[in-house]
Amino acid sequence: MKTFKRLVLSVTLFGAASVALAQEENQGPPPALVEVDDVIVEMVSQTIWVPGTVMSRTDSHIASEVSGRIDWIADVGDVVEKGEVLAKLDDALLKLEFEQNVSNIAKWESSVELLERKKKRISQMAKLNNSSRDELDQVISDLEIAKQEVQRANIAKRQTEYRLSQTEVKAPFTAMVVERLQTPGEFTSIGNDLLRIVDTSNVEASIKAPLSAVPFIEKGAEVVVKNRNSEKTESIRTIVPVGNSGSRMMEIRVALEPGDFPIGSAVRVALPHSEAHEATTVMRDALVLRQAGTFVYMIDEENNAHQVPVTTGIGLGNRVEVMGDLQNADNVVIRGAERLRPGQKVRFEETTEIAARN
Repeated sequence: MKTFKRLVLSVTLFGAASVALAQEENQGPPPALVEVDDVIVEMVSQTIWVPGTVMSRTDSHIASEVSGRIDWIADVGDVVEKGEVLAKLDDALLKLEFEQNVSNIAKWESSVELLERKKKRISQMAKLNNSSRDELDQVISDLEIAKQEVQRANIAKRQTEYRLSQTEVKAPFTAMVVERLQTPGEFTSIGNDLLRIVDTSNVEASIKAPLSAVPFIEKGAEVVVKNRNSEKTESIRTIVPVGNSGSRMMEIRVALEPGDFPIGSAVRVALPHSEAHEATTVMRDALVLRQAGTFVYMIDEENNAHQVPVTTGIGLGNRVEVMGDLQNADNVVIRGAERLRPGQKVRFEETTEIAARN
């Protein structure tokens, strides 16, 4: 009797396992969680990556227009607004010169008054034949010379006033002090550099590119600029399509947003190097590479994954041109494709959420 019970139990367990296995085969594996992105039809062109350097459009060495001992100078790292003082020079000698100018003006103005009175007196005597014509002419000449000396003394005074104003060296634009070339206590001469200032709010990249790129670029065109830590889309500010027989390279200036890339740092810029054409593109992460070839998984309306063979073309940053049986706005898997099988059901997040993360 016990043997019969064990036999019945074994048959029952075997039957239950067979039913469960049949149900599993009918249902298939559970839907795989994947992330998807749209297939896009867009204009693309071949690109080349060229090196460049981030620089300020205004990077100046500031000198003084007068000589003298430096009393004060702005420190490295100071941000100075346009018109504010960068350095102060000792002005004691110029103040004395100004006082001498004022004294000279007073002296010659006094001479003019004296000669005008003398001229008037001699003119009256000449009418009475009590003085010679030569004497009158001499007074008139002396009077004109005195008036010219007054004018010269006023010019000298204005020159001294100007030099006094230049003892305070002021910033020609809002900038940061990045280098002191002289320090307080030193004597500076006219034209000697005092410090270096840089406008950190007006930044661009200077690019050396081959002249062969000229037909495919234009002022205002958007290009990708990147370094190890950042990638931005910026616009070409100007193109200088002039090279030399040695390098065959030209200069391109790309406008940058302040703070995106440090001034003086190296960057790389993607420039178009062929005529643009319409192409189908997908995210690079959508490509599945195998020895037999490259393919992507396209998701149909019933959330089934279909393997679509493709060949790749021009790369566009994180996207790549593909040739295959794909249409604009098709959904392709960009995460989880490595574990998929053709025809497998999938479940996925909304494309907008994926785009927001990217």
